[in-house]
Amino acid sequence: MLKASARLAAAAVPRASASMVVTAPIKGPAEPTAYNYRVLMVRRAAGGSFESALVFPGGVEEPDDSRDALMYAHKVCAIRETFEETGLLLTTATDRTVQPEPSFSAMCEKHGVRPLDPQPIGRWITPRAKRHRFDTRFFMLNISDTDKFLLDQLAAGRVQLSELVAMHWFSPDEILRANARSLTALFPPQFYILSELARFTRWQDLASYDPGPLQLPIEPVLCPRSDGMAVALLPGDRAYPGGRPMGVCDADLFGEDRVEEPGMHRIVMRPAKSGGFYAACLH
Repeated sequence: MLKASARLAAAAVPRASASMVVTAPIKGPAEPTAYNYRVLMVRRAAGGSFESALVFPGGVEEPDDSRDALMYAHKVCAIRETFEETGLLLTTATDRTVQPEPSFSAMCEKHGVRPLDPQPIGRWITPRAKRHRFDTRFFMLNISDTDKFLLDQLAAGRVQLSELVAMHWFSPDEILRANARSLTALFPPQFYILSELARFTRWQDLASYDPGPLQLPIEPVLCPRSDGMAVALLPGDRAYPGGRPMGVCDADLFGEDRVEEPGMHRIVMRPAKSGGFYAACLH
């Protein structure tokens, strides 16, 4: 029998997973916005991973994701999960009705379609303090106004009821404003990526998005603060302790109100009941 420490170490190993950021040139019925595109977000069902949170489609990699010799398993996973969860098939066009099958790769071969090639935009690892951890590769696929096969699917979107409560199309500023008003909680990767996308108001400019070096993953270190807030320290922050919160002083977690403060790469936040957070700022 494994000792308790060994069991904890085994449980802490992050599971390989992937997530897809899908953007589309559609107008939403919500508040007026300067953005001419929306981002696909899904809300997780109670009892699952990221319960009740607003996240991007995605999930854990499966052995079959490695079957495609022409595409990395991470990308296949993100495309497969998006299809299973929302019904959006991110492949080359087909005039056939495609239903999910046990093997996504075999399904693509059967219908003569190829997965599209999304842009890698980041890799995040769940903090070590969390019981359920994931090593998640994030990808982005921008639907243009000429992608008829993909655009025609948007109105027919469906949710996988075993995992999702709903799917939505929001502009980046709509989600971030809702988070700021404590109307919807986010997790660090989603907040970070949406904050990056918020710099682009036109879908035509998203192709120029440069996420920077992707070799090293971002593993936040979550630190409670004496004022009731919490700070997610990110690599590059002056207080980032190599992945462990030990040795971080409370004084190191303040200073975000000083714009000129150097050496900050962190998210300041107020924890939400869902397990996500309401962000105060990103530096």
